[in-house]
Parts: sequence; C-alpha cells; structure tokens
Amino acid sequence: MISNRDNISEKVYLLSMFQQNYVVSSLRKLHLNSLQARSLSYIFHHPGTIQREVADYVGKKQATLTNVLKGLEERNLVYREIPKNNERQKNIFLTAEGKQLVGQVNIIFDQLDEKVRNGLTKEEQTQLMINLTKAEKNFKEY
Repeated sequence: MISNRDNISEKVYLLSMFQQNYVVSSLRKLHLNSLQARSLSYIFHHPGTIQREVADYVGKKQATLTNVLKGLEERNLVYREIPKNNERQKNIFLTAEGKQLVGQVNIIFDQLDEKVRNGLTKEEQTQLMINLTKAEKNFKEY
C-alpha cells in the first residue's frame, strides 16, 4: 500500500504549495499579489489585450478582474484605451511604471522556474515537461 506522501498527486500538490509560498513571499516585496502579477505579465506579452482575455488567462471571472485592473490603474501600472472603431471595448496597456514592475515580476517567475529545474538534467527537464503536459490534458475535459 502506498502512503499519501508517495502519491504523484501529493508530490504535485506539495510542489505547488512550495511554488505559491515562494511567489507570494517574493511578490509581497513588490506590493503585488499573484493575480495582479500574472495580469501584468499577460498584458506585457499581449499589449492592447481586452479584459476578457486577461480573465481567461488568470482563470477568474471578469468581475473579479475588473477590481484587479482598477487597483492596477490606481497605482498607475496599467491604462485602458477605447479604440475608435469599437467604443464598447477597452484595450489594456502597461504604463512605463507597469513595464518596469513587470520586469521585476518576470525575474521572480524566472527564478521560480530555475528552482524547479535545478538539479535536473536537460533530459529530465524535457521528460518532466512531457509528463506534466500529459497529466494536464487529463483535466482539460474536467
């Protein structure tokens, strides 16, 4: 009989908890939470995106993201622009301050990735990615 600690799902859970604690602790120094940081990072990689796309990426409802974006706007990290051809839509961009802060956020996520990869050979990293992608697909239909 396998104890709970020997289950793959338990190992994935523990790794996830370690990652969350690392990210929360690191982002706290930037006065950000994980949702704000992931939103900034998405906007950085998709300038001019719309709120629905950011909400889909972070896995939250648009109403929740509205509050996140309002807070980021108040901190002068993002701004919204209404395009002339669609007055119902608002495109979201980073301010100069937002771009500077997202650079620090990306460093944190890069350091996190390095912690996960540390001690694994390139082949082990590749195989881990393949296996995790396969496992992830089991939840796509869920």
